[in-house]
Amino acid sequence: MTLTIHIDEEILRRLIRPGGELTLRVVVDSQTPDPEPEPIGPPRGPLAVLLERGDLEPGDKLHWHRPRLKVTHFATVLANGQLEVAGVRYGSPSDAASAVAGSSANGWTAWRREDGKTLDQLR
Repeated sequence: MTLTIHIDEEILRRLIRPGGELTLRVVVDSQTPDPEPEPIGPPRGPLAVLLERGDLEPGDKLHWHRPRLKVTHFATVLANGQLEVAGVRYGSPSDAASAVAGSSANGWTAWRREDGKTLDQLR
């Protein structure tokens, strides 16, 4: 989560005294909003067939290990056929992989089930 605070220039001048420092106290409400509910209905999109066949189940955890970068990304399969990565939902495996990679990526070969099989191997 990124918090951005914009302070009006006039207010900022009033807060900062000549030669002084600015100290801001930020209080964030500890109550987090409920997550957006998943759409009801059959799975859609590229993962629908894998869900309908039982190759994937809602709640399955997928991973993408990138040894050169020394990082592993995780995604959760949703009942509607989307993947959720770090709280963001994606309509396709490649959209999710590209988002975490910061450039174009083939999600079918990147994401793996716990048994090591890629999504591409399940198609």
